Amino acid sequence: DLGSTTDTSPDTAVPSLPADWREVLPRVLDELAEAWRDPSAWTGMTRAGGVDLPGGIAAAVAVDELVIHGWDLARATGQEYTPDVTALDAAHAFLLAAAEDETRGGGIFGPVKSVPHDAPLLDRALGLSGRDPGWTPAAARAR
Repeated sequence: DLGSTTDTSPDTAVPSLPADWREVLPRVLDELAEAWRDPSAWTGMTRAGGVDLPGGIAAAVAVDELVIHGWDLARATGQEYTPDVTALDAAHAFLLAAAEDETRGGGIFGPVKSVPHDAPLLDRALGLSGRDPGWTPAAARAR
């Protein structure tokens, strides 16, 4: 069963948040986690953002979305952010594969940002996603 956002390209329209989004979001995230607990979710084909893809790739996309946009939200609101280690590993692997793809995911990622190879894994994942995790020589010394 495909929903309206599942079959809609991300650049088509910005979804509007309901007034009670703070209550809705935790419930929707719990539903997402529950859906991926079903082994059949990892098989066959599905659709996300108007793109057909294998279930396992859709899982990688979902994890990447949660890890990277979780950081975006934390940074925008001035909060600390420590993603789940397993999710971060999966997001990093997905982003590394995308960085090696000449098409860069069909334009959904910005250019890779240079991050030191010995930087924390989250910072390396952020750089692969096209984000600048704040790595400058001065910031590196302050860590």
